[in-house]
Amino acid sequence: MSDNTVTLKKPIQAHDDEVKTLTFREPNGDDIMTCGYPLQMSGDGSFTPLANVCGKYISRLGSIPASSVKTLSAPDFQACMMLIIPFFTDGLEAPAPANGD
Repeated sequence: MSDNTVTLKKPIQAHDDEVKTLTFREPNGDDIMTCGYPLQMSGDGSFTPLANVCGKYISRLGSIPASSVKTLSAPDFQACMMLIIPFFTDGLEAPAPANGD
């Protein structure tokens, strides 16, 4: 299985089939322009996931209809969201420490 795959605790229906796993591709510029940024960044470098935007990415990157995303259980939605978020956080640098001089 791919590192970008989530095994669902509760299977869903998508494209008239039962879906037990979702495999996500990496987002591209078109995805970002269409869906927006899935995180709200704070001044301290922390971020808050935006569930509505993450849901759009689950649909696009997982190739399932939005109506199927809406049927995901909360733990499955969370697992998908936590797989998608690193696409947007990998490579972010931690804020530089304050100079103590």
